[in-house]
Amino acid sequence: MAGIAFIGLGAMGGGMASRLLAAGRPVTVYNRTRSRGEALESEGAVLAATPAAAAAGADVVFTSLATSEVVEQLLFGPDGVVETLPSGAIVADLSTVAPEFAQSLRSRLAETGHRGVDACVLGNAQHARDGELRFMIGGADADVESLTPALEPLAKEIVHLGPSGMGATAKLALNLLMGVQMLALTEAIVFGERAGLDRAALIKLIAAGGYSSPMMKFKAGAMARRAFEKPDFRLKLMRKDLGLVLAQTQRLGVPMPTTAASYDWLTAATNAGLGEHDVAALLAYMEQISGLAHYPPPGEAAA
Repeated sequence: MAGIAFIGLGAMGGGMASRLLAAGRPVTVYNRTRSRGEALESEGAVLAATPAAAAAGADVVFTSLATSEVVEQLLFGPDGVVETLPSGAIVADLSTVAPEFAQSLRSRLAETGHRGVDACVLGNAQHARDGELRFMIGGADADVESLTPALEPLAKEIVHLGPSGMGATAKLALNLLMGVQMLALTEAIVFGERAGLDRAALIKLIAAGGYSSPMMKFKAGAMARRAFEKPDFRLKLMRKDLGLVLAQTQRLGVPMPTTAASYDWLTAATNAGLGEHDVAALLAYMEQISGLAHYPPPGEAAA
C-alpha cells in the first residue's frame, strides 16, 4: 500500500487526509500550524515536524495550500519535500494556481527525479470528508494512472484533461463561475431588501428557484445564518483566484467583464477587512455600502 504524505491541513486538506485515514491508508501529515495536525494524529496519522520529514518514504505527496508561493516554499525550500522524497514519487498539487506555475512545477520536479501533476479539486470540506470530490487533473498519462489509487477514496469523479496545467486551467474556469455568482447573489439580496422584500423569504425563493445553482443555494444558506467567521472558502482566496483568471485572460486577449467586476468588489471587501471571512461575507460589505447598516459587521476584522 502506497505511503501518502499530506502537506496543508486546512478545511479541504484536513478533510481529505481524514478520509484517507478512514479508508485505511497510511498517512503522514504536515501543517505550518501544528495544532491542525493533532486531530488527525488522534485518527492515526503520523504528524511530521517538517515537509521533508513528512515526505520521507512516501510514494505520493499531496499539497493543499493557499498560494503558489507557499507550494514552492514547502516543496523546494529548507526542509522541503524534495530533500527526502524518494526518486520517482509523485507530487499531486491540489492548490488553485496559475497554469504556468503547474507546468513549471512539473519541470522542476522532473529535475529532482520526481513526478508532478496538477490535481485540482471541486467540492467543499464536507465533500472531502465524505469522499465525494471531483478531481480535474493535468499531467502525463502514466503519472495520472499511478496517482489514481491514492485518489479513489477521495473521489466520485476523476477527469484527466490533458498535460500539466490543464487541471489548473479547469479549476480557474469553474471558480470564475463561483466568483461571479457570489456578486450576483449579494446584489439580488440587497436589491430585494432595499425594495421592501423580507430577506428570509427572498433567500428562500432564491435557494429553491431554477436560477440557483447548488453552490448558490449553499452560500445563500450561509448568508441567511450570517455564517461568515468559519470560512468554507475564504473571501481573499476567491479574490486571488479571480486575479489568476484575469492574468490568464489578459495574456490570451479574452474580455472578462463580469469576472473583472467581481474581482473589484472582492478586492474592496478584502480591503474592508473581510478577507479572512467566508466569501459569503461579500454580503456584509454590500450591506454597509447600500444603506443596510442595521446589520452588524462580522467579527473584529470588519470593525
